[in-house]
Amino acid sequence: MDFGLRTAVTDGLGLAFSRNGAVFAGLNAAAQLVSLLLVAVATTQQLPVATGATLDPVAGVPIGESIPTALTALTVGLTTVFSAIVTTPITIITIRTFVDGATDSIPAVHLFGHLGRATVRGLGASLVIGVLVIGGFLLSFLVPVGIGIGVHLVAGQVGLLPEWLGIIAIVLLSITSFVGMLVGALLLYVHLMFVMHEISVRNRSIVDSLRGSWDIARGHRVKLGVLSVGLILVQSTVSSVGTPNQLSDPSFAQSFSSSVPQLLLLPIGVVITAFVTTLSAAIIARAYAEITAVDAVGGQRSDLNSGDGPSSSETGANTDESHDADVEPAA
Repeated sequence: MDFGLRTAVTDGLGLAFSRNGAVFAGLNAAAQLVSLLLVAVATTQQLPVATGATLDPVAGVPIGESIPTALTALTVGLTTVFSAIVTTPITIITIRTFVDGATDSIPAVHLFGHLGRATVRGLGASLVIGVLVIGGFLLSFLVPVGIGIGVHLVAGQVGLLPEWLGIIAIVLLSITSFVGMLVGALLLYVHLMFVMHEISVRNRSIVDSLRGSWDIARGHRVKLGVLSVGLILVQSTVSSVGTPNQLSDPSFAQSFSSSVPQLLLLPIGVVITAFVTTLSAAIIARAYAEITAVDAVGGQRSDLNSGDGPSSSETGANTDESHDADVEPAA
């Protein structure tokens, strides 16, 4: 059995345009706007420097210099950590609500059901996924390029092969490694796209959530790959237009902050980006609910909630019991 891709998209659209969708879009927009402003402030500040006797005491104008690159990187890094800590609970509540299919109100169990523990696990899982992605990129790129360099050295020094053959080998293997990186990244994303859902919905530990996400994606890779590519393209396009990454450039940020029209357009772009982010979360959540329901019927993962039954706001105590029953030991 397989899940319906069109159904997941349709249900996701309905959730994104619901009252809860508007609430989560507003929360995402606020968090994103604060993060952007913090980055802009961090990269445009200047430090006063001592000028000795050359400073005119009458003018009283401080002379400054730009913040060192290392300090700017540290500030941006701390801002990123702060944003992750703020947005992770929002993501968890969003996933719980959308998987549940609630549209008009957020059930209390989604707000207070082991939220702190799920947040810690979510942050840890994000770190693990980041390490896995970087490691996969390095392996998929460096191994073919290393082989090409080896062939080139053999061709040039040993003389068994023409040197041009080594150059061709490097070029071909570099292209292969680039394509391999894209395919590998997509496969890794597809298999790990439900890690936060396992943590949020089932209170899984980090290791169990990684394993659970991998098992859920198995058998649905093609449809999930198509869904992932579509959502990534839409999000990337909207994000590049709506929220300028040049805010981290001090010269751009200074001119941006002095332009009233640009300052007025920034919140609009952030809101649009936040809505698309919420829409993507809703579609993926409904895909998760559908897949777990299909696999439960197929006898593969009968321990998962189907997501098509009554919402937790209707079941009341039964939902609390299911959350408590799924508690796993801390990772």
